[in-house]
Amino acid sequence: MYYMYENFADNILLIGHKTRLTMLIELSSGISLSAGELAKLAGVKPQTASEHLLKLVEANLISVNTQGRHRYYKIDNDKVVDAIQALSVISPPMSSKSLKETTKKEKLSYIRTCYGHIAGKIGVKFTESLLENNYIKEEENFYKLTQEGKTWLKKIGIETEKSMYSKPIPKHIDWTERKNHMAGPIALKITEKMIELSWIEKSEINRCLNLTQKGENAFKTNLNMNITE
Repeated sequence: MYYMYENFADNILLIGHKTRLTMLIELSSGISLSAGELAKLAGVKPQTASEHLLKLVEANLISVNTQGRHRYYKIDNDKVVDAIQALSVISPPMSSKSLKETTKKEKLSYIRTCYGHIAGKIGVKFTESLLENNYIKEEENFYKLTQEGKTWLKKIGIETEKSMYSKPIPKHIDWTERKNHMAGPIALKITEKMIELSWIEKSEINRCLNLTQKGENAFKTNLNMNITE
């Protein structure tokens, strides 16, 4: 009976290693990172990082793209991100052992990207504000964009004629807030538009975002969203 679950157990062991899990979490923003960047983020030597990355590639958990002398790694399958999210939700909150780690922890909890879309406290508040304004409606396992929501998206410069805007919007349980936020292609498009409008900006810290004063004002004006609550 044990052998039925052998492959399943192998992947859990792969993901469960601290260094490999750190790498997967850092890649969960959806961007590509070099082996050197991942080694630094995981706090290991480049050779050690390469060994761990090879195992993740062989297990099809990440992909690698070679450009000149550098190799860039990326998560192509959002199911991998879903698995990491699920593990984080049933795990204790993040810990930190230094001021640098504490700063990153606070920034990640406040506003970050999750496979390219907005997450963290602000991501959850944004989703809740869309619900309160009837721009999306909540179903059991997903959200649905309403006609009012399509009108609002057009107002901020997003065309909604494409078929994707009629499809269900995935729910993600936010691993720091323990509440749902919207995910998937529509959430990604909205996040990209927020960056374009300078409501949010990319941070120097991987996966973190900065909420601008313009963004705070826009959230209040457009969605009656109170950031300070």
